[in-house]
Amino acid sequence: MQQASLKPAMRRGLWVFVILVVLAVLEYLLALVMKSGNLPWMIIMNIVDAALILYFFMHMAQLWRKEE
Repeated sequence: MQQASLKPAMRRGLWVFVILVVLAVLEYLLALVMKSGNLPWMIIMNIVDAALILYFFMHMAQLWRKEE
């Protein structure tokens, strides 16, 4: 792969990583602030975390693409 074609993918991976870090900090702060009733919010954030990891880092979308 050429360096020019790698840059957008690396930038996208960095942004996904930053989003995952922000979500982890929000989960931690939510757990500290809300003493009860935070389970639905935690579930939503964890589903978003899992979806980002599956799609961007585990390349789940490639499983359903036709082989070239």
